Amino acid sequence: MDPSRISLRPFKLSDVDDFLKWASDDRVTRYLRWSSINSREEALTYLEKVAIHHPWRRSICLDDHSIGYISISPESGDDRCRARLGYALAAEFWGQGIATIALKMAVSSVFKELAGLVRVHAVVEVENKGSQRVLEKTGFLKEGLLRKYGYCKASSHPGRQQRSVLGTCEDGEAKESEASFLKSAHIVLQMEQTSFTPDLLKEGGDEISDITLRPLDLSDIDDFMVWATDAKVTRFCSWEPYSNKEDALNYIKNSVLPHPWFKAVCLNNRPIGAVSVTKNSGNDICRGELGYVLASQYWGKGIATKAVKLVAKTIFTEWPHLERLEAVVDVQNAGSQRVLEKAGFEREGVLRKYLILKGKSRDMVMFSLLSTDPQI
Repeated sequence: MDPSRISLRPFKLSDVDDFLKWASDDRVTRYLRWSSINSREEALTYLEKVAIHHPWRRSICLDDHSIGYISISPESGDDRCRARLGYALAAEFWGQGIATIALKMAVSSVFKELAGLVRVHAVVEVENKGSQRVLEKTGFLKEGLLRKYGYCKASSHPGRQQRSVLGTCEDGEAKESEASFLKSAHIVLQMEQTSFTPDLLKEGGDEISDITLRPLDLSDIDDFMVWATDAKVTRFCSWEPYSNKEDALNYIKNSVLPHPWFKAVCLNNRPIGAVSVTKNSGNDICRGELGYVLASQYWGKGIATKAVKLVAKTIFTEWPHLERLEAVVDVQNAGSQRVLEKAGFEREGVLRKYLILKGKSRDMVMFSLLSTDPQI
């Protein structure tokens, strides 16, 4: 195939007939989140409402006729350094190198067009070998297998396994030394700790057996401030240490209390940390994201592992739709990685430049626990 015949451009309504040829083919849409489009009217609606208004969706064109698409969807907030890639190509043009050419064209331009982007990744079905080969030939790095990662209509059962095939750019921001993150200075603030000391460990004998989970309440503010003001605790969190009780109270009131699953990690019913599971929706409803923190004076005692195991024993029952519990951990946070491994989570791979933490894009390790995994 002559590469000069291949081009990328925004969709137009006049593409409707070319678009319908491949968008109505079940072979093309088999691994896509959307189903085949079977009428010209439906195709026009899709072009007008979805394709044309997408922030970065291009028609793959052969001699200016649409034969497929590429979309790049940037994330926001702490995830704004990355974007998700999707693409499809008319079946009659498979195996000719067209998809690889189109992806190389897209990647070469998107990092210039989308400010702050350092990573583009694609999630591909394990059975979709052709798409995996295209990504590898384009220069993407295969990072791991994400088990039960999302719903796919291609399967007779929900949440089938998908392989995550991911890549990052090679710009200056991505290359910057990780040492710059470690130079960030934090002030350790100790506030109202006189009523909360390690003596709590002595009150119940075996501290591990006294670990429980319960909802965090506004009345827990003094205990909350012990770890929430500690820069050692928040080093790998997206948030900075709290410096005053009023901000902490607002956080508990506005974020913790409405959260669908947020618990205090308690020793003798006194909060010494917190654990949460965040829901996903749509095709990702089968998985939830785990997060946790623990007061630094209780590190290394097996308490975090105990708390994570307690979550695993209950969350799959409380949320029957959940098939996968996952956690992403900074590559430098070795302690948290050990906690997850001891709690029975499987390490799936390193996701390069996956999110922005304290102003820097960071490599993260992905862990998962499935509802079908043995509970330790």
